[in-house]
Formats: sequence, C-alpha cells, structure tokens
Amino acid sequence: MECHYAILGVELNADDGTIKKAYRKAALKYHPDKNPNCLEEATEKFRLVQAAYDVLSDPQERAWYDRHREEILHRKKYENYKENAFDLWEYFSPSAYKGFGDDANGFYAVYRDVFKKIDVEDQPFKDEGSAGDEWMPCFGNSESDYDDVVHEFYSSWQSYCTHLSYVWESQYDVKEAPNRRVARLVEKENKKVRDKHKKKRNELVRELVSFVRKRDPRVKAHKAELERIATEQAVKAEERRMSEMRVKAEEAALYHQENFEELAKHNERVSQLENMMRDEFGFSSDEDSDNSDQNSEEEQEYSDDMFCVACNKMFKSVMGMRNHQKSKKHKENMNRLKEEMQEEASVDDLTEDPNCEEIEDEVDDRKLTKKQKKQKRQQQKLLSNMMESEPLKTKDFEEKIDPVQKSDEVPKLETEFDGDIAENEKSIADDIGNTLDCNADNETSVISD
Repeated sequence: MECHYAILGVELNADDGTIKKAYRKAALKYHPDKNPNCLEEATEKFRLVQAAYDVLSDPQERAWYDRHREEILHRKKYENYKENAFDLWEYFSPSAYKGFGDDANGFYAVYRDVFKKIDVEDQPFKDEGSAGDEWMPCFGNSESDYDDVVHEFYSSWQSYCTHLSYVWESQYDVKEAPNRRVARLVEKENKKVRDKHKKKRNELVRELVSFVRKRDPRVKAHKAELERIATEQAVKAEERRMSEMRVKAEEAALYHQENFEELAKHNERVSQLENMMRDEFGFSSDEDSDNSDQNSEEEQEYSDDMFCVACNKMFKSVMGMRNHQKSKKHKENMNRLKEEMQEEASVDDLTEDPNCEEIEDEVDDRKLTKKQKKQKRQQQKLLSNMMESEPLKTKDFEEKIDPVQKSDEVPKLETEFDGDIAENEKSIADDIGNTLDCNADNETSVISD
C-alpha cells in the first residue's frame, strides 16, 4: 500500500495549494484518455490519485491519516496479536474495492463482508439473553432502500461499542498476587489496559464507518434527493408568497379605488349641503369651524373653572367643586388669598413707575417655578373677574374733568364715598347754574330800566 503523499509526490507538511497543484498534474498524467496503450494501469493509478486527493483535501481526514499513517502502511508490525482480531487498516483506502457494483470486489460486497466479520468477532463475547445479543444491521447492496437498510445500518454502527474483553492484553496475572490488596491493584491496572484497547477498537470501527459513509453512493443520492425536495419546497413557498402578495396588492388597489370614489361622492355631497345651508340660513361650514373653536375655548374655560386657585386643586366634576367650596378649609384659603391680593393691590397703588413694576414682575416670574407661575396666572384671572363683577361708577365725574387734567390724573376705584361726592358735585353745579340765571335776569332788568 502506497502513501497518499507519495502518490501525489508532495511532502508531509505540504499546504493545500501544493496538494491541489500536484493532484491536477498527476490526474493529467494518469488519465485513461491520455494513456490508451496501458488503460488498466492508468485507470488504477488515476483512481489512487483521486482517492489520495479526497483524503488529503479534507482537513479532518488528513489529520486522522497523519496520526495513523504508520499503522496503515506498516500493518505487518501488528500481526503478532494474541487475539484473532480482524485487521481493519487495509480498508481505509479506495484500493480495497473496485467500483461501486455488486460484484465480489465491488464496494458493497467488500464492506458488507468487513462489517459482518466484525459482528461475528463480537458474538462470542456477548452475554446470552442480553440486549446486545442481537446481530448488527447488514450493510446491504446497491438496491437497498435508504430508510429500511442504509439509515438503520449507519445509525447503529456510528455508535458501535466492541464486546471484546481484551483479557489477553492484561499485563499482570491476578493469581500471582500475594494478598488481596495487591490483587485489587493488579486488577485495576489490567482494567485500565483493557479499557484502553476497547476505546481504540471503538474509535477504529467508527472511523471506518465514517469513511464508508462518505463514499457510499446511496447516501449521496439521498442527500441530493433531500436537497431537491428542499429546493422545490422553497420555490413553492416563494411562489405562494408572491401570489399572496399579488392578491393583497390587487385588493389594496381595489380598496383604494373604492375609497377614492366614495370620498369624491362624499365631498360632492358636503359641497351641496354647504350650498343649501348658505342659501337657506346664510352660513357655511367655515362658521361652524369658528363655533367649534369657540366651543373649545369654552371647554378650556370650563376646565379652568374646575381648578381651585386658593387650594391648588383640580376637580373632575362640578359637584365635587361645589362641595369643596362649602368646606371650611376652602373658605379659610379664600380669605387668606383675598388679604394677600388686597395687600398686593395697595402696594401696587403706592408704586409710581410702571416700568419698574414690569421689571419686578419679570424678575419674580424668573424666580418662580412652572406651578407657581400657573397659580399666579390663576390669581390674576380671579382678580380681573372680581373687578369686572363690580365696575367703576365714576364715569359721570370723569366727563366733567378737563381733558388735559384727566390725562395726567390716575383714575380711582369706586369707594363707599363716591356716591356722596357725586351728589354734592351735582348740587353745587345746580347752585352755580341758579346763581348764573339770577345774575342774568338782574342784568336784563337793569338794561331795560
């Protein structure tokens, strides 16, 4: 048996590129079409070259081959085994079979006999009546069904565990132990050696199963069939998805067209109704929008009415607001708020410069938080409402004031003495009028005399 590296003519540490170039060169050299004079020899050489490249191009198979290359090439060193174990190293090469036919030297016949011999070797070491007493599945032939034969074979042999005891590999004889303690130690050492050989045997058989499975035409055909089915399913799924998308697009277009027509009809109907309203009542939907804005403002005012400025609380219902206004705490807060407002009003009357007041208000507003600013605005609104509920009563008095003087003076609010002042001013004006009339009559009488 030749080494794979020697067949391709490369070193043991050659890289993938060098191995690929050597394979192409050897394939051209030993191709059957290039050697018509020695066809059989060229065909065999070409098959070995292709097999060597299959092993060395796969990183896992190359690593395993490098570890066991000496055992595969020099298997005669291990012919003196004490057990009559079946040698498997020669079957890790494509030269072990010729073609994938069902003949005696074909792929299926060779490896069917190999796995049958392995099972026969394990039979004497199996316990009678145990679960492992049954025979392992057969390898089959080229016409075997994948689900019934091929899949069953590989699923069982890929987890192969040997039944060989390897008692002949024991280094010490337990009978020669002087006492029980030494016997236990001897048995322990012998068990380590036997377990080591069992592990090696299991790994060897499992590697052979992987080697055969990778080259089995039935497995390749099943993989191709699965890929074909998966491709067909993917194509069908894509076609189904595209058809569903087309149906949805058509439905969306139809729905958009129907909505567009309905919207046009609706707009036409609205325009007709607006014309009828304009002809009958003299207003349109624009005025309704203005009314809606007014309603929104009224709703905002209504929400403001539900806020108690004195207690800084918002109520959800009118009854809750009314009940709160009747409470003792609310009345105390209102009295305190009125006192503060009166003090602020008196302070404002004392101030003379309005610009200074605006600056102070701006400074105060900067120092206040958002909540305090809102409360201040509510208080100002409440003050303005109170002032509007009791309007000024000095209109008549202001009309008699000289316009120049009126512009210089500051209007005063109504007090409890404004009524008396107005009456006194009226009586004085009447007296002055009577006096002037009397003087005019006297002058007239004098002139006449």
